[in-house]
Amino acid sequence: MEADKLIQAFTEVVRNQDYVFSPEAIATIPGLQKTIAEFETQSPQEVAEAIRNWYINHEDVRDAVLLEEREIDKVSKTKPEAQENTQVNRYRVLQDELQKLQDKKTIPPQPNQP
Repeated sequence: MEADKLIQAFTEVVRNQDYVFSPEAIATIPGLQKTIAEFETQSPQEVAEAIRNWYINHEDVRDAVLLEEREIDKVSKTKPEAQENTQVNRYRVLQDELQKLQDKKTIPPQPNQP
C-alpha cells in the first residue's frame, strides 16, 4: 500500500468510522500520536509504517483502512484534486482527528456520588 494512500485511508477511518475502534485501540492512541509527532518531519513512509505497526494489533481498524484504501484508489483515478494535501497539513489533520476520536470515545470518570 502506498504511504500517502495509507495515511489518507487511516485519516478517513478515524474521521468517519469510529465504531471500528475498540476501547483497547482507543487506549493506545496516545502512543500512536506521539510516534506520528516524532515522524512528522520524516518521509510519509515512516508515518505509514508507524500506522501499520499500530493497527497490526487492531484488526477491525486494519480491515477498515484496507477497505478505505481501495475506495481511495477508485476515487483518485477520477478526482486528482483529492491529493492536494501537503504533508504537514495531512499530519496535523490526522493528529486532530485522532484527538477528536479519543475525546469522543473516552468516558470521563464519574464523580463519587454521596
